[in-house]
Amino acid sequence: MCDTGIMLAYFINFGINKDFSGTNDLKWRIPFALQMIPGVLLLLGLLFQNESPRWLVEKDRHEEALAALSRVRRKSSTDPSLVQEYREIVADFEGKERLTLIQQMRLTISSKPAFYAVSMAAILQFWQQWTGTNSINYYSPQIFSSIGLTGTSNGLFATGIYGVVKVCITALGLMFATEQLGRKWCLIIGGIGQAFAMFYIGINQAVNPPVADHLTGHSIFAIVCVYLFVVFYSFGWGPIPFVLSSECSPNHLRSFSMAFAIAIQWLMNFIISKITPYMLSGITYGTFLLFGACCVVMTVYAVVCVPETKNVPLERVHLLFEGEIIKGAFKDTLPRFRRAQKLREMDMEDGDDVKSVDGGKATHIERVNDHV
Repeated sequence: MCDTGIMLAYFINFGINKDFSGTNDLKWRIPFALQMIPGVLLLLGLLFQNESPRWLVEKDRHEEALAALSRVRRKSSTDPSLVQEYREIVADFEGKERLTLIQQMRLTISSKPAFYAVSMAAILQFWQQWTGTNSINYYSPQIFSSIGLTGTSNGLFATGIYGVVKVCITALGLMFATEQLGRKWCLIIGGIGQAFAMFYIGINQAVNPPVADHLTGHSIFAIVCVYLFVVFYSFGWGPIPFVLSSECSPNHLRSFSMAFAIAIQWLMNFIISKITPYMLSGITYGTFLLFGACCVVMTVYAVVCVPETKNVPLERVHLLFEGEIIKGAFKDTLPRFRRAQKLREMDMEDGDDVKSVDGGKATHIERVNDHV
């Protein structure tokens, strides 16, 4: 929905630019007013939003947690699979008292697995911004102009098409690529594609500077590369950092982990938005080469340091951060060596023994090996 809103904003800007003169204040007042409508709708929608079952369990509101999980899964509260999932959530919080934000920070620093998981969430959000995506989002007309597409209306229309591509590929990626390829390979393929697009745009500008009022074949392909960039971004480094940040954050540290990751994301967003105009006017084509180099580095990081969480229950994700974390994450690159399969085998062999559920609280005995 966020990408859909951005796409609509692009086309609204295009339409207003066509219909109003350059000095008319309505050119900025109308877009500013229209963006309030989705905000109001979001506020109203929040009134009907379920609380997270895990958050409710953490707050000892067990009956509400089971009811919320039932609504989310669209299953009866007595359904065996739903009851089993609920019991696993309860077991994950067993013996872990509610922690303040400061206590969560201290626990994160003192525990290697927790520190790795929390820092990985923040690093993924950091690299997401250094793909250059928001440089294009915020300054796409100037970027298209630097490539060779002149005219404000042309730049705004091209930006609108950029938004359409982003919405379509993000939707398809979340429906298919995330589960078919896995989180790790979405990041790897996305990073490689983004690096190619950014390097071509930068090298093309250095070797074939755009000709005024004339699109060359090189410039046309550079424009195509902008769209190619968003294709790879929209199923990789766009959604996946949010998916992994949520999945890998330990339940009892989730508040701090997500707050820290999103704070890093918005800090980098702010920095990128401020330095991009200076980069485009100062180092010109070097802007794209820098983002291309960042895409290479983040791809290497995804290969070496990011575990694969596909098919791993949230209550088992913490096992991916035990033992030799880097070695395990690197092994996850190849499907045949992924630890998710071992975790499933462990569940089948050892299982979980839940003695009773009394008043919404489970007495849980878990038998899981100490290593993956």
